Amino acid sequence: MDGVPNTMSYGSNAYVAFVPPSTAVSEFKVQTSSFDASVGHTMGALLNVGVKSGTNEFHGEAHWAVMNRIFDAPNTFQNRSGQKPATYQDNRYGLSAGGPVLIPKLYNGRNRTFWFYAWEANPFTYPINFLTTVPTDAMRTGDLSPLLRLGPNYQVYDPATTVLAPGGRFSRQPIPNNVIPASRIDPVAKKVLDYWPRPNQAGTTEGRNNWFNPGPAGFDSWVHLGRVDHAFSLNHRAYLRLSKDFYSEDENHVFNTDVTRTIGSRYIQGLALDDVYVFTPSFLVNFRYGVTQMNFDERRATRGFDLASLGFSPRLVGLTEKDRATFPFVQVGPWQNLGLFVSGGDGGWSSQIHSFNGNFTRYMGSHSLRFGAEFRIYREYRDQRPYEVAPQLTFSSTYTRGPFDNSPAPPVGGEIAAFLLGIPGGQMQRSASYADQNLYYGLYIHDDYKVSPKLTLNLGLRYELETPVTERFDRSAAHFAFAEPNPIEAQARANYAASPIPELPASQFRVRGGLTFANTGGNPRTLWEGEKKAFMPRVGFAWEVLPRTVLRGGYGIYFSTIGINTTTANQTGFSQSTPIQASLDGGLTFIAGIANPMPNGLDPPLGAAGGLTTNLGQSVSFFPVRRRQPYAQRWSWGIQRTLPGQLLLELAYVGNRNTRLGVNRNLNFTPAQYMSRLPVRDTQTINYLSAQFPNPFNGIRPIYGTTMSRSGLLAAYPQFGGVTVQEPIGYSWYHSLQARVERRFSRGFTYQLSYTWSKLMEATELLNASDPAPYRSIASLDRTHRLVMSGIWDLPFGRGRSFGAHLPKAVEFFAGGWQLGMVGQRQSGPPLAFGDIWPLFTGDPDNIKLPRSQRTLERFFNTEAGFNRNSAQQLASNIRVSPIRFSGLRADGQARWDFSAIKNFMVTERMKVQFRAECINAWNHANLSTPNTSPTSSAFGSISTADSPRLWQMALKFAF
Repeated sequence: MDGVPNTMSYGSNAYVAFVPPSTAVSEFKVQTSSFDASVGHTMGALLNVGVKSGTNEFHGEAHWAVMNRIFDAPNTFQNRSGQKPATYQDNRYGLSAGGPVLIPKLYNGRNRTFWFYAWEANPFTYPINFLTTVPTDAMRTGDLSPLLRLGPNYQVYDPATTVLAPGGRFSRQPIPNNVIPASRIDPVAKKVLDYWPRPNQAGTTEGRNNWFNPGPAGFDSWVHLGRVDHAFSLNHRAYLRLSKDFYSEDENHVFNTDVTRTIGSRYIQGLALDDVYVFTPSFLVNFRYGVTQMNFDERRATRGFDLASLGFSPRLVGLTEKDRATFPFVQVGPWQNLGLFVSGGDGGWSSQIHSFNGNFTRYMGSHSLRFGAEFRIYREYRDQRPYEVAPQLTFSSTYTRGPFDNSPAPPVGGEIAAFLLGIPGGQMQRSASYADQNLYYGLYIHDDYKVSPKLTLNLGLRYELETPVTERFDRSAAHFAFAEPNPIEAQARANYAASPIPELPASQFRVRGGLTFANTGGNPRTLWEGEKKAFMPRVGFAWEVLPRTVLRGGYGIYFSTIGINTTTANQTGFSQSTPIQASLDGGLTFIAGIANPMPNGLDPPLGAAGGLTTNLGQSVSFFPVRRRQPYAQRWSWGIQRTLPGQLLLELAYVGNRNTRLGVNRNLNFTPAQYMSRLPVRDTQTINYLSAQFPNPFNGIRPIYGTTMSRSGLLAAYPQFGGVTVQEPIGYSWYHSLQARVERRFSRGFTYQLSYTWSKLMEATELLNASDPAPYRSIASLDRTHRLVMSGIWDLPFGRGRSFGAHLPKAVEFFAGGWQLGMVGQRQSGPPLAFGDIWPLFTGDPDNIKLPRSQRTLERFFNTEAGFNRNSAQQLASNIRVSPIRFSGLRADGQARWDFSAIKNFMVTERMKVQFRAECINAWNHANLSTPNTSPTSSAFGSISTADSPRLWQMALKFAF
């Protein structure tokens, strides 16, 4: 904004920071294929927003826009449940003004000093539609017998009957008729159950999607923006812009209670100081400094919750701070989660960007030369504690599946039974804060060379240096010591030698590797070695081959960032997680329940002092020593032709290839030679890899159980869970044909029609952890066809127009001066991903896609085309061959028409009132989200959310 970076960093994402009021915007430009060397530090499009300045005349306006339920249509799901649109109000109002700085008898700023100010506020409540799942009345009493009517694979097994079985297995007995006796339902579970409401609509046969609620979300925002411009002389100008905005949210009212409600507030402040000096008519300099500062605080509405009221033990309650404790985060599939938090959990984060620019322009005959430098400081601070204020309680079918421990889990019921019987998983944490920073330097030179009146070349070169991230107090893990023996190796090897498995002789059993830390053990403070060869050539041309016909093209390289906007410190060891482990011996005995899930307390965070023993028995991730930035190559070639009738025709080919994209790889996988390659469920291989043996780590740390699977022993780093690193081996490529027809504004009418036919492919995921390279697939963001139509028409009625130029004032007031606007969009849907189901498919793939007339919310595609929906027959412990996504199977596309009508009422020659009405999604088309693609789910093929229905906005604006 005004040439200053306008983003805020949050973890691995960057967001737009400050959004100025529309009345303060003087220019809005989106650059998607710029071959200008002055553009950098981005691999995608660039959005430029210019803010208005004052002038020699006083100008101002006041506006008010309103949206309200009474104007709007219900959405698809409200119609189905018989509910009306939820009550909401959206009021946006503000004012802006500008002019010369005038101080009576002291200063006359005409032609020298100008001011501009804008203020806008927007308090609103908005319904967010929740279609989710809550416990049925039968489930609340432990009666899961209705599930058995769907098939024997819904049978739930009794954890209390776990015994050792041959082949390193554990076996269990079924719970008779799937009914858990009331006497065995956990007391804490009973109290937590009361926080889920009863169903308010019929769900699926499994009891899914039985709760619909347009829960109100409350928001409030305001923004102030001020700018002062001063002309020191004809050759020297400068301006100062200040901005501040506030945004608060009160949302996630899934049940209209506090148990899922979250509250957040955000402040953003910005400053821009710009100075331009013209030394000669052919040489000018522009210096600019800017800063953007964001602070965000978030909390759950249940802060201060008394955990003892749910029946938690004094030991558990003592692990939390009473004033900060919240309702626990509870996950019981398929029910709606309780104790939600929106982003990083209770606490706050902030980000800050300082930027300095120096840009020089020199005109030399047919050359327009620009060169300059840029320096930025990126900082992010975070102190959020999602699982320190209350435990995360997850419930799985680990101990409720059967008849053996490696049997397929029931599609629904296993998690519910674990919850009712009080067998939790999850974690609690001791969380650290971090203060990250990285620096950015950019240099460029660019020449727009007018070779002849018909040919212009754009030639440029840019160089960027982005320093690696550092944490202010070195609170970050860095790399992985692959070859170094772990301190527990000697004891683990001795234990293993007592009972080795045939595939791994005792002499070959190793316990190598562990995390290393920043500024420790020879590591630098930086978290990786940075990129130092980021040279980016840019070439473009424009050639008038014929009168009214121009060829344009270009090529450029653009480097992305792996700094603060995409990476944070790895605080493993500084933030210490303690897992909730109900059993350490496969379910033979249980040492933890819901009331006391952390019987041994919490592991203390040791930081770098933990060394290679950090997070033993849990997953770890690390940064590669040499980490490289992704980069994009973009090119285009097109032709523009001016046609009779004020028409402009443009045809272009646009291409892009992204290289060195990050791909997450788990290095701790089961070797491929042991995995099944059969196209059906391979029980023999599953039994083989999941067979249990004495755990060589048992007794070394409390986290290790008594047994360990064969697949775990065969992993490269058996002392850990996952060992994950992001490797720069991903890539994507994009090709498109883009066509545009534009009628330039003439006689009160303009329109534009654009069409894009494209294909986006990517290789950014590993199909199998053992694969050497990522899998090439149609991209999730691929949209084959996109058609956009827009137009503006000044109706030819009223004074100064073709008809009714002399209308009486009363008639002119109502009938004259109208302007109509339209935007229509049609777009293909995204490709669908089904998981590893293709070897089990027995039908004709051409029968999966249904004609549009046969699609319903419950059956978007043909769920009976040949999918194997039996949970007991799904693949496991196998090498995957199914594609990640299918180009020919897509979700619903987008179809939307938006209309506007504007009427200006002239009060005086210098004053007017404008009325504006806008209808969004005028035909109330149900743009549906992606359907469920899990064949074992009763919701398979169904859709539970959609885009907004028809909405109206009315606005008034007074301007002078």
